[in-house]
Amino acid sequence: MSSRYEFLGNTAIAQYIPKSSWFHQRDPRARLLSFIVIFFAVVFTPDVVGLSIGLICVTIIHILANLSIKPTLRVIRRALPFIIILAILQILFSKPSDTDSILWCFFGFVITHHAAMNALIMICRFLVLISLINALVMSISTSQVTTALFHLLKPFEGIGFPVNDFTMVVQITLRYLPLVAQLAEKTAKAQAARGGDWEQKGFNPIRQAKRVLPLIVPLMVNSLRRAETMAIAMESRGFNASEKRSSFYSLNFGWWDGLLLILAIAMSTFIFLINKLI
Repeated sequence: MSSRYEFLGNTAIAQYIPKSSWFHQRDPRARLLSFIVIFFAVVFTPDVVGLSIGLICVTIIHILANLSIKPTLRVIRRALPFIIILAILQILFSKPSDTDSILWCFFGFVITHHAAMNALIMICRFLVLISLINALVMSISTSQVTTALFHLLKPFEGIGFPVNDFTMVVQITLRYLPLVAQLAEKTAKAQAARGGDWEQKGFNPIRQAKRVLPLIVPLMVNSLRRAETMAIAMESRGFNASEKRSSFYSLNFGWWDGLLLILAIAMSTFIFLINKLI
């Protein structure tokens, strides 16, 4: 049952769903690189046509990975009010040009066709990116992400880049986020039991911000204490990231993995250049 005190249970992003689909069986490096190239293509595509193709790519990933669309729709529903607010602000505060057609004018604000199209593109871009990120976290586990990063960044050790340290920081960060959410739940319930104001009455951003502020200090203190405990535990066990380390996953980059990566690069190039082809 959902509650206003639940931070971990209401978090739809960062929930890996293990499956035996074709996409899950691919090499983590190929999956991660595919998501990265599609992500940058969606970010830099200038029009709605490219975003539509990006949405088609996200749909294909959901089909290949046999992922449910409900978690993605749940994340979009929660983020949509904030995206709409950003779009409205962009429409109201965009400076009209001399050649732009005016759609509406009220109280000194001028809404132009160019500003409305930019706001629509921004909404579509955010929705596609949210869907893509949700597909990423549902199809690649945190261990696979860090292992893929380690092998992809391995060549940079020749120029002195601390690959082991970087991947360890990424892994600890990804695994620490659920612990922070769980700690926030416990702190919020403890404050409510002691008379804290956690009643939710409609949509009031200022009231919600004031309600969350008392969580910051205990979260910071407990997070620093837990980080210190982890550092002492790693040091007492002789951890040394500079030494050569083995991996739990044995990665094998095959033909299907190469095909997945080639298709992702081709689709990303098509998304980015579609406005020049039509």
